[in-house]
Amino acid sequence: MKVHRLVIASLLLLAAGAPASAEKRNIKWMIGHVNLDYFDEAAKAFKGTVEAASNGEVTVDIVTADAEALNLSSDGRVDAAIAAVVGSGEAEMGHSFADVMGAADPRLMAFEAPYLFRGYRHMEGVIEGPVGAELLGGMRAKGVAGLAFTYSGGANGVATVDREIRGPGDLKGLKVGVFGDEVDGAWLKALGATPVPIRHAVNDIVTMADQGKLDAVVITWRNFERGGLDRKFKYFNMEGASYLVSVTYASEKFLKGLSPDMRAVINQAAHESSAIERAKTIQLNERAKRQMLAKGVRPVRLTAAARKAFAEALRPAYEGTIDGLLGRPLIERIEKAPDHRIHPVMREDLAQR
Repeated sequence: MKVHRLVIASLLLLAAGAPASAEKRNIKWMIGHVNLDYFDEAAKAFKGTVEAASNGEVTVDIVTADAEALNLSSDGRVDAAIAAVVGSGEAEMGHSFADVMGAADPRLMAFEAPYLFRGYRHMEGVIEGPVGAELLGGMRAKGVAGLAFTYSGGANGVATVDREIRGPGDLKGLKVGVFGDEVDGAWLKALGATPVPIRHAVNDIVTMADQGKLDAVVITWRNFERGGLDRKFKYFNMEGASYLVSVTYASEKFLKGLSPDMRAVINQAAHESSAIERAKTIQLNERAKRQMLAKGVRPVRLTAAARKAFAEALRPAYEGTIDGLLGRPLIERIEKAPDHRIHPVMREDLAQR
């Protein structure tokens, strides 16, 4: 998959005729994920586009989530440390999970709200529309300008060790691993489950289950595969109940020091590369799903009546904590957002899932 030539051409024309800045600049882009198979191609596309469009005046160094390489303290929340460094202007760009960035704007936790999004095409309609633009702009109080949303995960389900989830009552009593924010905690508590914060430590899940600390976990198919969960977890339930989303952002201080043309280049390059990443994430999840099914993991699909039962059972969580954090107007605008096409590299049949 490659960035469209027309996009690159337009960016080159935009930057032509005048230097992007009065002096050469370097962008240190800190990416808060250890695993980059979702994001590697998109990050390289961004780097290539920006460097070409600036005629070499702006260079991009991509640094992944290694505490030593990032020169950050390793406290298990590297994403949060990156956001603080970028917000202060010590680094130019960052990329973190949206639930982590909820510290800057709680509305970014909307992606963990259960059954709020209809599917990937609805997600695109939100991300590419006015709601997405509003959410990206909500971090400015922390000195951060949101540029684009990626998945770096995509559709979540609930993997269980030995219980099928066919209705809201089936979650009662389960210890469920979650990212650890207030939204995913609220909806699980409403269903009688106990949320267990695991952040994004995928490799710890099987060990925690072996120790009796987890009966289930909110996870994507790709992370299920990465963590080797097929060794312990028999069922994958509630596929598409929520979404694992990340956000690319930049220091406002840094952006203000660029020419308007160069700011436009960075914005457009981030937008285009993020669309590539989202499409690739869908493909990676589908591939992982096929491989896990071949190993005997069983998908559990909800009936229409069960989905309706979940909506009713989750009403208290929405009317309480979730509405309080996200705001009812935002939830209603997300619900009303139209579907949108997926990036052209994505097969449309997969996009419909």
